[in-house]
Amino acid sequence: GAHLVLLFDRSSSMDNSFADRAPTGDQESKSAAAKRLLAEFVARRPHDRIGVAAFSTSPMPVLPLTDHHEVVDAAIDAIDRPGLAFTDVGRGLALAFSYFADDTDESSRAVLLVSDGAALIDRRVQDALRAAAARTPVHLYWLFLRSRGSPGIFEVPPGEDTPQANPERHLHLFLQGLGLPYRAFEATSPQAVADAIAEIDRQETRPIRY
Repeated sequence: GAHLVLLFDRSSSMDNSFADRAPTGDQESKSAAAKRLLAEFVARRPHDRIGVAAFSTSPMPVLPLTDHHEVVDAAIDAIDRPGLAFTDVGRGLALAFSYFADDTDESSRAVLLVSDGAALIDRRVQDALRAAAARTPVHLYWLFLRSRGSPGIFEVPPGEDTPQANPERHLHLFLQGLGLPYRAFEATSPQAVADAIAEIDRQETRPIRY
């Protein structure tokens, strides 16, 4: 298992489907799909200690690291409530890293960022994240819930390639440069989300001391 922080994007775009519009019929919103699949993920990992954080206009601490999975389930169940306006992913990540500040256990530590977008990260926040990464080694995963037709994070775009024009791609490049074990997953459907979560589940299986 692992000590794991789930970091959720609660911006309003998460309320849309993967087609980037309000869900209709049997469609799921991105947040609803994430909620369903992460609840199954946690149920498969009874030995994990899990914390929950969120971000939108501001970072929001939800639940500290705990092995009481019934409260983790309740926190996950709330992630599809109506979202807020903005996407301050930088300060959200800083909050997630801070969850491990007093964690002296030798178990594997991981942050799972679940987000459908990014925004410019202030240079001071970038510096704080680099310092946190150096101070607190963690495995970092980004589950990028990509709306169909929106730019991907792995390919160099044919036009302007700047943080202003392609904030998601440049967040990916920034996270690659933190010096942490990092992996990004790009999902454009609920099934792709399930496949990515299954791969993370396989990766984070190390002994935990009690």
